[in-house]
Amino acid sequence: MSKNIAKATGLILVINMIVKLSGLLRETAIANSFGATGVTDAYLVAYTLPYFLQSVLGSALVTVVVPILTKYWLEGSEEEASLVGSSLINGVGILLAGLTVLGILVAPGLVHLTAPDLPAENFTLAVQLTRIMFPAVIFMGVGMVITGITNSRFNFALGAAASGVSNIIIIIGACFFTSAGIVGLAWATLISFVGFLLIQIPALKKVGFRYQLVLRWNHPAVKQVLKEIMPIFLGVAVNQIYFAINRIFASGLAEGSITILNYASKLMNLPIGIFVAAVASAIYPALSENAIEKNQKSLAETMKKGMSLIFLVAVPAAVGLIVLRVPIVQLLFERGSFLPDDTQATAFALLFFCIGLVPVAVNMVLTRAYYAMNDVKRPVILGLLSIVVNVIFSFILIEPLAHGGLALANSLAALFNTCLLYIGLLKKVPDLRKTGVLHSLGKMIIAALIMGVAVYFGNRLLGHIGGAGTLWLALRVFLAIGLGCLVYVLAALVLKVNELYDLWEMIRKKVVKRLTKTARE
Repeated sequence: MSKNIAKATGLILVINMIVKLSGLLRETAIANSFGATGVTDAYLVAYTLPYFLQSVLGSALVTVVVPILTKYWLEGSEEEASLVGSSLINGVGILLAGLTVLGILVAPGLVHLTAPDLPAENFTLAVQLTRIMFPAVIFMGVGMVITGITNSRFNFALGAAASGVSNIIIIIGACFFTSAGIVGLAWATLISFVGFLLIQIPALKKVGFRYQLVLRWNHPAVKQVLKEIMPIFLGVAVNQIYFAINRIFASGLAEGSITILNYASKLMNLPIGIFVAAVASAIYPALSENAIEKNQKSLAETMKKGMSLIFLVAVPAAVGLIVLRVPIVQLLFERGSFLPDDTQATAFALLFFCIGLVPVAVNMVLTRAYYAMNDVKRPVILGLLSIVVNVIFSFILIEPLAHGGLALANSLAALFNTCLLYIGLLKKVPDLRKTGVLHSLGKMIIAALIMGVAVYFGNRLLGHIGGAGTLWLALRVFLAIGLGCLVYVLAALVLKVNELYDLWEMIRKKVVKRLTKTARE
């Protein structure tokens, strides 16, 4: 089992990296074709609900489906697994089809709810785009159930790559169908969700799943899904609700503010989506096993290992993004309709989003620790409290900092949520106090600050001695990132950050094992 988990984690990490890069290309293509304008604000408002359901309902469905179906596969009950899986596919499809009809009918109300101060012209466009894209929730929901089915059989490739296929379709729409304007992009987005579903269907046959046209609402496993889905849905929804609140407040700010916040948040989430998700997936089974065995010491050590690995990457990533925020945004987005003023505005939001990067990242481990101990209520309660904190800070900070204040409100709410989750775990797992995770975090922060100073002056020097153009800007950014990595590793070694040695040992053993295997062959 541990070998399967390690292999799956490596596969997910590689695919996540490719998918996230394709996501960046998608945002770059949209920025190039449409800039940061009222038109893109309308598109993002219309895209809010499909994206929200993809991120939240999709994750919740996978989280619930995997353990339930795994039980049947382990028992050799393939027929029962196919029956339950088919009932979930059909049930989710029917429910989301009904939701789609309702969503199309009440589209004006939904747009008003998510962006109450949107100008009249953009409001009308957002309603039109909402009605085009809303059916995407059907394909997303069914696709995520299929992801859960295939993941329960340790088949991860197509499920992880499906979002990449979706991104490619949107990129094609943004680059080659601009004559249709933003409406063409909306149709491309809908088609991308169809692709998200279709690309996964071949994997069902591969894992031995046989689809049936059945719907057993009264089946115990289906009832269990219905019982568990809502608390996990609410727990996963917190970060997406933060962004929904951003759009509500930003609809009353300067045109393009919603788009700028979207680009900045995507950049902040890049290291989270690539590395943190893989770590969280890897330690979840171990956390569950430790919790079932009531092994408090091992549970604390597993939590410490997961948190420390995330800190090791997330802390320097946050500092690096803050220092290089302007050239990074300039490199990725500043072309076509995306202007220098848009770059400055996006970098301003990114600065404040990055303050919350570490809390948002480590939350993925903390919430899974609660789920492993069968406590799904506390993350929901604390998440709802953090949403209240987000709203309060949004009211306070929007006037002095505009869209930057909304980003800072997100970060402060995430920090509040993380602190309460951690304090709660200290009470449930007292051995966590003895792991020294905060001591390690302190060393990483010092190393990252040293790195930040080096990158700041290195970037300024490169800016003075270099030329102009995209190629030089790309070289300057990559050289600055390389310098940052080198300085961070050296500083961490001097400060004796043990997690760096652990990571190096893991990589060394894997490389040696691979070379030994190759030599034998």
